[in-house]
Amino acid sequence: MKKKNISFFGLPSTKIAFRFICIAFMTILAVYFLLPTLLNYPPESINTAFDIHMSGIPFVAQLSLIFIFIAIVISILIKVLFKPIDLWYKDPNPNKYNNFKKVSAIRKKCFSLPYLIFFCEIIVPIIGIVLVLTLTGSHQPIMIFKILLLIFSFLLFFASISYTSSQRLYSQILKDTYSKKYTIGFRVSLKNKILLQILPISVMGVFLTSLIAYTQVIKGKEDSLYEAYKLSLNDNFSTTTEYNSDELIQYFSDFTLMDISHSKFIISPDNSYLTVKGFDPTGFMLEYTYEFATESMGRTYDGYGVDTQGNYIKVHTDKGIYTLVVSYSVYSSETLLFLLIDFLFIILLTTLFLDIFATSLAKNIGTVTDSLENIANTSTGMTQLPIISNDEIGDLSAAYNKVQEMSEDNLKQIKDNQNLLIERERLASLGQMIGGIAHNLKTPIMSIAGASEGLTKLVDELEMSLGNPIVTEEDYHAIARDMRSWIEKMKTHTSYMSDVITVVKGQTVTFSDDQVFTFNVDTLFKQVDILMRHELKSSLTNLRVVNNVSNSVTIKGNINSLVQILNNIISNAIQAYNGKTDEFIDLLADMRDNTTIEIVIRDYGPGLPKVVQDNLFKQMITTKGKSGTGLGLFMSYSNIKAHFKGDITFETWENEGTAFIITIPIDYNDKEV
Repeated sequence: MKKKNISFFGLPSTKIAFRFICIAFMTILAVYFLLPTLLNYPPESINTAFDIHMSGIPFVAQLSLIFIFIAIVISILIKVLFKPIDLWYKDPNPNKYNNFKKVSAIRKKCFSLPYLIFFCEIIVPIIGIVLVLTLTGSHQPIMIFKILLLIFSFLLFFASISYTSSQRLYSQILKDTYSKKYTIGFRVSLKNKILLQILPISVMGVFLTSLIAYTQVIKGKEDSLYEAYKLSLNDNFSTTTEYNSDELIQYFSDFTLMDISHSKFIISPDNSYLTVKGFDPTGFMLEYTYEFATESMGRTYDGYGVDTQGNYIKVHTDKGIYTLVVSYSVYSSETLLFLLIDFLFIILLTTLFLDIFATSLAKNIGTVTDSLENIANTSTGMTQLPIISNDEIGDLSAAYNKVQEMSEDNLKQIKDNQNLLIERERLASLGQMIGGIAHNLKTPIMSIAGASEGLTKLVDELEMSLGNPIVTEEDYHAIARDMRSWIEKMKTHTSYMSDVITVVKGQTVTFSDDQVFTFNVDTLFKQVDILMRHELKSSLTNLRVVNNVSNSVTIKGNINSLVQILNNIISNAIQAYNGKTDEFIDLLADMRDNTTIEIVIRDYGPGLPKVVQDNLFKQMITTKGKSGTGLGLFMSYSNIKAHFKGDITFETWENEGTAFIITIPIDYNDKEV
């Protein structure tokens, strides 16, 4: 069958990479719009000259670099991981489906790759973000911590979407490579799959809610402090009065701060600063104050995502304009700790709920699976699947029961048809065998007829000799001996005929007859010899019988079924010679490890064709064309397995013949001494 070539864009790796790039782009887009708001970035601090001055590159360029880094690294990684799968799909050879090693490796990859890529989609972006933060100047730890946490929650969410959306492609690959002989490979429980797909969404939702709550709380404190300091600075300093610079510094030193953790500093006209109390200002706050002293309405900031702000007022002095700045941190460790505990509690509660839900769902499905396995393993026939829930799983059980009811009817019909075929095959064989038996019975019947004629003549002779003085007593004894000789011959022939009739009567049983007898190999081989004698004689084939099994070693089972099996194999061996005469068939019996009788039927014909070897005992196959049904060996194998707890195997050699080996566990009777 001709396979169409798969283009680059049709390869599984390209589809997965493209899907990831789209999801990564949406992630970066979401971060671009939400990050400044959620982390309370200062106004006008991104994508401006100030942003370039502080970070080296603007915010949009930072995210673009992160996106390019992620897209390139993940795409290369996906291409490398999917290389065997891509090569398999590009291979035009239709026999690629039979390459067990390659197909098994592909299937194992499809079961493990989704989880490997899931974690790579989280780790690689984190590495990219850390690199960009490192290259864009110094950032305060609290800002890095917030960004990484926020990005991590986004990545969890979008990696989960990527994992879910890619399942269809993995399922298609697994469908394309499906075969009963291939292994499943890496396994993840249904419960863990549910957690993997739902928990990231829960984590993101709870984290964003907590972060928004924290931001709003902090923003409220910022606004309160800003309004309070704005009012206080306006009350204590005038923007229209000219101050003496030294007096202004002293006056500002006496200005009361609302908390001992707050700081104050002065920026002189030459842009140098003097810390009056508390910590020195950061470069970010100084630059922001220089840049946006007018636009920010008297408010300044200490960094990106940092909960430190400031109020300032510009006053005139004899040396120029001085900027008086009060800085204060609105960071609340208590609030952050509370929100963190709340976040962890909700995540723990959500995880517990999802675990209970997933466990319950997996348990219900597991119950259905266990029931199906019990049904598959039962030897008592069909069993209904219990319906334990009023949902889709219950519908599955009900649908299975309907299918099972239909299957039961179909199996019964198949079994009836199979029994009919077997019975026809058996009767056909029996008819052929009886034709041979009838021919064999002609000889003893003619011998008995001759014996009766001889006896008749002896009786006539006896009657004629009565009263004859020349007939002596010895003459009467001679007549009696002759009569006894004819009688013994008749007994021999009638005994043979009785054995034949008994054996033929036994062959009227079916393969499935469960009657159990105890017999030995010698009895078995004698019956085989009686029934096969005519066919062997007609084909001019010699049966060499060797029995090395003691008569004290017995077999339990239906001897007639075993006779049919041996006859069928011997008949096949005769036909394997294809009309050649003076050939040999060996019928051998020996002990194996004192526990098993081994019966070997060996011919010296052409051997079995490869197609027959591959399907023998597995299905009804024949080398006789339209004249054969293939039932003989197929049912012989089933019968040996089911009724004798034994086995049939074979060995064949090209142009040297075939040997069928029957092994049967034995039953030792007490040995007679």
